[in-house]
Amino acid sequence: MFSILSSTPRPAPTTASRTRRRRRRTAAAAGVAAVGLVFASAPAATAAPASVVRDFYVDYGASYASGTATFTNRSVILDGTLHAVGCGRVIYGDAYAGPNDSDYLGSGSSTPRCDGNWPFHVPVPADKPGGADRVLITLAAPDGYDAVWVFR
Repeated sequence: MFSILSSTPRPAPTTASRTRRRRRRTAAAAGVAAVGLVFASAPAATAAPASVVRDFYVDYGASYASGTATFTNRSVILDGTLHAVGCGRVIYGDAYAGPNDSDYLGSGSSTPRCDGNWPFHVPVPADKPGGADRVLITLAAPDGYDAVWVFR
């Protein structure tokens, strides 16, 4: 009668069968390593800087303004000093994003000033994800103006 518990002896492994087993183990190890690389923690993508600060200078006649334009996610902040010679000197900021000047985001202005050195803080709205990529800063007087572009 045939018994399930009895077995015939296995033949001794040949070089070819050992090589096949070794290749299977190597392939399995390579697969596990590849999966490990996929799940290994990759460095986080670096985000854009929270803010970018650029210096500016604009003059008109004997008056001038100098300071910084701080580009943030949804605004541009103009901070600096207005040296006013005469009355009615104002700082304007106009924010833009994208390739066209039609991509206007917002504007802000300082208080009109007369003769003297005056600090200014002008928030310019740029309510778009990522904010503005440039701002037009204008120093205006009753008889004219001059302007400079400041880029992010």
